[in-house]
Parts: sequence; structure tokens; C-alpha cells
Amino acid sequence: MHSFGRFLFRWRSFTPLSIIVAAVLLHSPGRASFAWLIAGLALCLLGQALRAWVLGLVPDGTSGQNEKLMAASLNTSGPYALTRNPLYLGNLGITLGLCLIAHDQLLLTLVVALFWLQYRAIIAAEEEFLRARFGADYDAWCARVPRFWPRPKNKNNFFSPPLASAPWDWRRALKKEHNPAASWIAIAIVLVALDHWPVWRPYAAALAPVLVLWLAVKAWKHRWLQGNFIADFRRRLRETAR
Repeated sequence: MHSFGRFLFRWRSFTPLSIIVAAVLLHSPGRASFAWLIAGLALCLLGQALRAWVLGLVPDGTSGQNEKLMAASLNTSGPYALTRNPLYLGNLGITLGLCLIAHDQLLLTLVVALFWLQYRAIIAAEEEFLRARFGADYDAWCARVPRFWPRPKNKNNFFSPPLASAPWDWRRALKKEHNPAASWIAIAIVLVALDHWPVWRPYAAALAPVLVLWLAVKAWKHRWLQGNFIADFRRRLRETAR
């Protein structure tokens, strides 16, 4: 399980592609109840808000957004005082939200099963790594904070002193989250467009500002307007060739 988890951890950014393909292939024809769309968008926004909260607080090297297991320190405050895996809980919210927008029960069942299998293995690999690295401190954290679902008795940790000393950085959150946010928003628009096919032009127009905003954040993050576009392009080519 641990070896499988390490493999999935490395490629976890690409596994949602299978869910996207399934969402399109299994999409139920016809329009769903408006409640499905509202509930789905609400779950997506809650999941995105949780992810943005996490990534705006934690330092680099500890947020689980790398291709290999690494941890410069152990995060135990703020969102990590409520659940040991807040990013994955946010992922679940976004994933379930997209399934509700797709309004297909078979898809929802399939996605829940795939999500459980993937993250059960990934979390097992992460726990093995963190226990070996932080020992007793990690075990003490596990004893007071649940693995996934927050418990009401942990709500007092929300305002723990370590959180107050680490203010939320919206710039860091935006730099980290512009790719995932643009992705699920675009998928949601496509799923709604499928419900209204062959009327597609309004939804294609809705994708345009998403693309523009995504490129604007990308340019700001990598300083394209300061002459860094070519250097960034070459870096991406090198990373792709590895």
C-alpha cells in the first residue's frame, strides 16, 4: 500500500483526468434540477476556499504540492488543527461538487470509489514518511487531530496561537491555486454546456474570461511582462523532458 501510495502521490495531479473523461462520457442527457447545480457549485466553492486557506498559511515545502514526499516542518495549527489532510478534504469537496453538476449517480459512485482508493494509499504513504521524520511529535498530533473528517471538539484549535503568528497570504494562495481553480471552473462550465447542447456559444464565451484571468495570474506569477516569458518557457520544456 505504501509503495502504491508513493506512486499515486507523484502522479496525483493527473489522476483527475480520468474523472473528467468519465464525467463527459457518463453525463446524463438533459437538464438537471437547479438544486443540483447550486449544491455542486457550493461544494466546489467550499472545497476551493479550504484549499486557498491552507495554501495561504503554510510555508513552502510542507503543503503536499510537490512530486515527492517532503516536509521541512510539521504543520499542526490552523486548518491542520482540525484535520490532518485539509487539502485532500478540499479536493473531495470540489470533486463531489463537479459530480453533482454532472447530475449522474453512476459517476458519483465511481468517483467516490476512486477517490477513496487513491487517497487511502496516498495518506498511508504520507503517514509512514511523516512518522519516520517527526516521530513522537507526529504521533502526538495524530492523537489529537483526526485523519480526515474534523471533529467538533477540535474547533477551539481554529484560533490557536500559531495561526495568529502566520497571517493568511492571498498572494501565495493565488499563485498556488490558479491552476486548480481555473480547471474546475472550466469543467463546470463544460458540464452545464452539455446540458444545454446544442446551445453552446454562451458557454464558450463564459470560458473566455476564465482563460484570460488564468493567463493574467500566470503572467504575474512568472513575471512575463518583465521579460521572463522566454526563461519560463524554457524551464517548462526542461521539466517536460525529464
